[in-house]
Amino acid sequence: MKNKFYILTLGIVFAFIFTTSQAQDKPIRIGLKFGIPNIAGLNAEYVTPLLGEKLAASVDFSHFSLSSGDVKFSFSYFELGGNYYFMKKGKGPYGQLSFGRIGFKGTYSDDILGDGEGKLGINLLNVKIGIKVGNAFYFRPEIGYSSLVGSSTIKVEYTDPVTKKIITEEEKVPGVLDGGVVFNLGFGVAF
Repeated sequence: MKNKFYILTLGIVFAFIFTTSQAQDKPIRIGLKFGIPNIAGLNAEYVTPLLGEKLAASVDFSHFSLSSGDVKFSFSYFELGGNYYFMKKGKGPYGQLSFGRIGFKGTYSDDILGDGEGKLGINLLNVKIGIKVGNAFYFRPEIGYSSLVGSSTIKVEYTDPVTKKIITEEEKVPGVLDGGVVFNLGFGVAF
């Protein structure tokens, strides 16, 4: 279901890009972004002709998996939002409002502890300020704040090694994951 949501969202963004007239010389930006909470991932932005070519749609996506023996872990981050450029058309300082979703999944298998799986989904509302420097090649630092949206819980399922029964537990998200300061550095190309 989540994958269908991501594909639908990206489809809407790209349909909007191709059905509206182009803003500026280089309204499409594709790059890499590193920081918190996305860790490392792809970024895409489209500067629309709306509000004097100062409003842009932005999408971030990160995903990676790690494994060591019988322990596997995956992380994903998806963010969809809008940037408003304060001074110039599609460049310089901007403010961003976005919705982000962090996903964690971990599994393990052990002869003594049994098998287990844990999942976590965190929804965040992000408010950031940043600055885009450059034209065809650009650099963009961002800083802001994210806040937990809704009540996210950690769901853990494991097999009790003695009884062989599956046990499910749910706990609240640890405080360190429920929002806070966000910081990103990005760079890329515009065309």
